[in-house]
Amino acid sequence: MSNINNQDEKEMVALFADFRGFSHMFDVLPAQKVYKFTNRYYQTASDIIERYKGTFDNIVGDGFIAIWGKDTTHTKAPYYAVRSALEMRMALLRQNIQYKWEAHFPLEIGVGVAMGKALHCIVGPKRHPIDTAIGKPVILASRLGDIAKNNQIYVDEKVAHAVTKWGKIQKLPKTNIRGFKGTFPLYKVEGLMDFYLKNGERRNSTFTRFVAPEIVAMVLKESGIRKPALLRNLSASGAGIELVQKDDTPIEKDAEITLDLRRFDFPSFRSLDGRIVRVNTISEESTEERMLSRVGIEFHDLDPAKRRYLEKFNIA
Repeated sequence: MSNINNQDEKEMVALFADFRGFSHMFDVLPAQKVYKFTNRYYQTASDIIERYKGTFDNIVGDGFIAIWGKDTTHTKAPYYAVRSALEMRMALLRQNIQYKWEAHFPLEIGVGVAMGKALHCIVGPKRHPIDTAIGKPVILASRLGDIAKNNQIYVDEKVAHAVTKWGKIQKLPKTNIRGFKGTFPLYKVEGLMDFYLKNGERRNSTFTRFVAPEIVAMVLKESGIRKPALLRNLSASGAGIELVQKDDTPIEKDAEITLDLRRFDFPSFRSLDGRIVRVNTISEESTEERMLSRVGIEFHDLDPAKRRYLEKFNIA
């Protein structure tokens, strides 16, 4: 461990995720339930980060830090970090709709991702040493996470340029960031191309699908019932969603639906029609969680303009 501090700075990617509304949870829920909910999420986030070759570095207050590049530098680290951020967002949205909130209070996160030179080192007292990274990207990721609201993911310019080929990245006006001189370009991640993965390795595919976690609405055409759903991914051929099933509104294969996509602010359409092609139960009902189902939707009657837009999803 002592040799770590002697290493030179090297390129790393830092991710900081900060809970929103964490303090308020203690006003509306018993501490034991807050612990169960947040600890479950920490475990899920850690699994996601590990799957994408990162390190769950440390819990800081009501947030946590992950690092790519502490031990080995990986050329796909920016992609892995952003993909992790999107999947962590998806995991929290899923947990919110699945968990039986007594106060109907959904938890949110803000995520910041930054890239640059940092030092892998051991800090802290000898009895409780912490293996971590220190440097500008760690601080910048923390500041970006602080200003990200409503489950948004903000990245710095280096990360944005590294993933723009695969991502739907929105450039925002320059902003002042606490602790840094001048203004910084700000980028918001809205989606990322979904590649087949094996052991964390990304493989190219001719099938274009996008990870774009967002709460949307699915309308059952026959009954007119509108159900909130978690959009997992989106393509020109269809979409994958997750939702809570209830006995009074069963979700059945071949049902005709309309998927409300107004949250995405697409330029020429706000919804898409389709049919349900599969329904899989992915969890059981428990005293603390509702049963969750994964639903596959196939779009139909897409005009050429909509199809082209979904195929590209505004990729640079």
